Amino acid sequence: MKTIAIVLGPLIAFAAHGALNAGPVVTARSSTGQFVIRGPTLSQISTNYSDPNSTFVELDPNILAVNCERIKQALLRELVMADVWRGHIYAEINSSLPTNQSPVIVAKAFTDGWQYQMELPRWIERSKLVRGLIQVMLMEIANRNAGLRSADIPLWLSEGLAQHLIHSSEVGLVFTQPQWNVNRVNISWRARQALRRDPLEDARERLRSHAAFTFAKLGDSFPDPVPEETWKTFQASAQLFVSQLLVLPGGRATLVETLYELPLYLNWQSAFLNAFRAQFPRLLDVEKWWAVILVRFTGQDPSHAWSQPVVLQKLDETLHPYALVSGNRRDMPRRTRLSVQQIITDWEYLRQRIALKEVASQLLVVRFRTPPELVALVEDYRATIEDYLGKRDQVGVARSLPGLPAMRADFLVRDVVKRLDDLDVARTEALATNGPPVSASARPTK
Repeated sequence: MKTIAIVLGPLIAFAAHGALNAGPVVTARSSTGQFVIRGPTLSQISTNYSDPNSTFVELDPNILAVNCERIKQALLRELVMADVWRGHIYAEINSSLPTNQSPVIVAKAFTDGWQYQMELPRWIERSKLVRGLIQVMLMEIANRNAGLRSADIPLWLSEGLAQHLIHSSEVGLVFTQPQWNVNRVNISWRARQALRRDPLEDARERLRSHAAFTFAKLGDSFPDPVPEETWKTFQASAQLFVSQLLVLPGGRATLVETLYELPLYLNWQSAFLNAFRAQFPRLLDVEKWWAVILVRFTGQDPSHAWSQPVVLQKLDETLHPYALVSGNRRDMPRRTRLSVQQIITDWEYLRQRIALKEVASQLLVVRFRTPPELVALVEDYRATIEDYLGKRDQVGVARSLPGLPAMRADFLVRDVVKRLDDLDVARTEALATNGPPVSASARPTK
């Protein structure tokens, strides 16, 4: 049995009410029988019971069973999948849980397959409810052919799909308790706009003012609690990333294949690359594609971008940071520029790590002022350095002494230096084609 606690966002304080007026505990089944909901029913229906536009909803077993099927059908339509579910999902509405607590999901393996349990608070945000249901549904899809190891759904995938469905749905995904009861007929009023809103409008505004998550950062874990600004930027990044994967040729089918691959690997990156092998042979290719997507999506004004010669000069300065160097202990250190390759080869790792982190940050700044034709080159440099730092953190700081067999860190240093040398050749060719800046006034400000 594997227990998975899903943290879906920062908790929001809200005054819980209604628990004492709850009706009897009942069990409801959804129309397809996949969802079994247990919990107290709402005590009554009144004309001022709840605001349909409120971000919070009070859960009722019968209404939640309908919402589960609505959200499932929306997900299946987006992924172009038939409803061939195999695992039951049991949801418990627990009035004693704090208001808006993140849903807790437990996956259990049985001889005939997997089953899932969810525990939900009585009051919860609509978006958080959708995220929890999307998470458990993706687990059910991924585990249909799994063995004893449950799939670990990456947060960017569940959150990205949830945000995509929430913003692209013409009507709300979550129904609430009917507002009126007229002659024993429950009635709710809903309005729908004829003109559809751009589902990525909020994400575009967010990513224009906040730096989007890189592909590598999308897979990172978050602290608890998550800072609100960080979470909003992650949501926008995940929504854009998933929406762009879906529009790739065969993107929907490949994303489903990624789900099926997840139980077979210890990390989601391997499953992702194996499924998207036709589009992205390497993780660096994903980073490059994502960088181009961000530049286009945020609507970079070409008039604000640096010219190609200026970008190449700024790139050269960034890749040759200043450092204090002395020939021997008696000499005073002098300020000089060193190449990134020299830093990687000659410096001890803990020292070079600080310098390389700064170089990677500067490359990110350069990237957002780079014309589209040079974005790939700048992003290749940044992704290469980030990839080296990630791998070096894993293999350790030690390198072999002269005359001794090479260690893993030595091979890693050799490979990254060769990769950077190849990129330098491409940069030199680009510089020869474009030439130096026309004048000093064209130089970018630091």
